[in-house]
Amino acid sequence: MSKTIYRRGLTIAIMMLIAAIAAVGPLSAAPITASVAVEPTQAVAGNLLTNPGFEAPFAKQCCHTEPEFPPNTPVDEVQVPFGWSGWWRTPDSAPQFPSTCNEKSPPGCAAFHRPEWREAGLFPNRIRTGNNAQKYFTFWSNHEAGMFQRVTGFRPGQRVQFGVYMMAWSTNKNEDITSDGQQTMTLKVGIDPFGGTDPFSSNIVWSQPGDSYDRWGQFAVEAVSGGNAVTVFTYSRPIYPLQHNDVYVDDAALVVVGAGTAPSGNSGGTVVRPPATGPFPGTTVDVKTGDILYVIQPGDTAWSLSRRFNTTVKQLADWNKAKFPKIEVLRVGKTLIVGKTKK
Repeated sequence: MSKTIYRRGLTIAIMMLIAAIAAVGPLSAAPITASVAVEPTQAVAGNLLTNPGFEAPFAKQCCHTEPEFPPNTPVDEVQVPFGWSGWWRTPDSAPQFPSTCNEKSPPGCAAFHRPEWREAGLFPNRIRTGNNAQKYFTFWSNHEAGMFQRVTGFRPGQRVQFGVYMMAWSTNKNEDITSDGQQTMTLKVGIDPFGGTDPFSSNIVWSQPGDSYDRWGQFAVEAVSGGNAVTVFTYSRPIYPLQHNDVYVDDAALVVVGAGTAPSGNSGGTVVRPPATGPFPGTTVDVKTGDILYVIQPGDTAWSLSRRFNTTVKQLADWNKAKFPKIEVLRVGKTLIVGKTKK
């Protein structure tokens, strides 16, 4: 066999192999499993929610709030499953929520956008159970947003519990499945015991905020119904405008758990199941203080940790002055406060 024929045959074989790989498509990452036994939400006895598993079909949500659009124009970028609606704080609704930042903006300006909502069906590692989940995200910007559903058929004085699983992915790295660099996504859930649909209402009883990065964490809250309807909400608000600020929502449940005194306003009491992991890899959160904690490893310095956790050496010194009067002297194995979550 001549070298020319051999090379031609080898080239054809390589091209056929490339075509076969392209036909199969990119390999997805292994699914991230929950830390508790996985059960379909539909199996929760007494679940009162419509489509608690955020399954298809998804449809455009109406409507645009921007003045340049005619009333009742559907929002193409907001695709939500049957029974659910997305909510968001409108960019430029106040000075602290600018849609753009430029040379005239104050220092520390961070763009604030309406998220895009999509089904998570193309990403198996972002679905807890069933065939789908809700995904919404902002790109190089912050947001304040979530999902809600209004449920009727209650009597005043019924104690209800809302629980849902959420997962955040936040990073500046384009294709990395591991979150990195976000202080907090401020994940929480709420109940309006009067059935209102305003996510900024003072009537809403909110859980304490927490984070669950790259894995499913359950968030729950209880309230006492004040009428014949209640509305459940999810919530997120990242601190830093990273390249990817994504939230995934799946497996929700709203159940009656007892009786109580009908509220006259925000009833306050909550049940929270915060995840054990912190917003940065290798960190945890003290749910009482909101401190983000890190155990010092060999080779760590105050400077390297300040860069890793998006803070400054001075800030580390202020947070840890009781345990580390000299922040430059770190002891391996000791716990260091490297950030704060919003309480």
